[in-house]
Amino acid sequence: MLPLSLTAIIIFAGFIPAAMTWICFNIGCFLVLNYYWQPALLSSAFILVGSYFVRHKTNQMKLKIKLCYAAGLLSIYEILYALLATHTQTYFSLYVLYTILFTFISLLVLIIVIFHVMRHEFIRERLVALEKDRMVGQLAATISHEIRNPLTSIRGFLQLLDQKELSMYDQKRYIELALSGVDQANTIINDYLNYAKPSTGLQEQLDIKKELEATLRFISPYASDHQVVIEITHDNEIPLYILGESKKLRQCLMNLVKNAIESMPNGGLISMRTCKLPGAVQILITDTGVGMTKEQIDSLGMPFFTTKEQGTGLGLVVVMSIIKMMNGTISFSSSLNQGTECSILFQQK
Repeated sequence: MLPLSLTAIIIFAGFIPAAMTWICFNIGCFLVLNYYWQPALLSSAFILVGSYFVRHKTNQMKLKIKLCYAAGLLSIYEILYALLATHTQTYFSLYVLYTILFTFISLLVLIIVIFHVMRHEFIRERLVALEKDRMVGQLAATISHEIRNPLTSIRGFLQLLDQKELSMYDQKRYIELALSGVDQANTIINDYLNYAKPSTGLQEQLDIKKELEATLRFISPYASDHQVVIEITHDNEIPLYILGESKKLRQCLMNLVKNAIESMPNGGLISMRTCKLPGAVQILITDTGVGMTKEQIDSLGMPFFTTKEQGTGLGLVVVMSIIKMMNGTISFSSSLNQGTECSILFQQK
């Protein structure tokens, strides 16, 4: 065990862990076994000292070189042990030779296994690092693209304000449009901040029915422009309360309804329904849009995945993060050309 363990540690862990192993093994042999410990001490000390001079190169060796190096160290150990042992004739018995052969094979197998495990771990860490770099780069590119649009419009309106003989009405209109561009840019930034760190304010008691009605008032003009009709129904007449943040909940509902509207380019119907379940409140949002494939449904919630040409792929991620923070879950079911159903389930405490 000593030469096998010591050699493997020398190759993969370095000189200092090997020295500690050498000390522990030899102390154990001296105190516990007290049987021919001197040859093992001197033989292992020789290969340990020899490994000190190549301590900075073992990590850079290829597998073939590691195998040759390990076989060389073990051979040196066995030769020195045979020369130093007082029972040399016994040492060369058939049983001992088989044991040495088995030790060589075990060492080579051990080196191969550890090498591939460490290589796999290194590749995995590199892939994780590359994925993080890709995500950061994609996030930066997306933010730049999304922010550039309102900034361009703001710049245009500010240039128009510099014109001479501009009426007060036009000045006011250009200022309002420029401010709306600022608000749009601020909204985009807030979406990314919500994605990075969703709000955890769960202080308000919210009536789901009132939140749906408020959302409908805001989204109705947008729905009318796309020839979409929105209906709200309730399975129960009693109020349905959950704990959450009104602004964040409305943001989620607006995002989901807006996605449903945009999935119906030729108009259609959106049904919003509330249900009272045992210990929970459910909101169902159903549309008659183009639907999604199973692959698209499985990809929902992944950063930067979107089925819209102008989408950022973060809106639904933000929605899922907020709903999760409000002790809720969200799921989707859909079929191509048959619409989509979104189910939001809030647990009641």
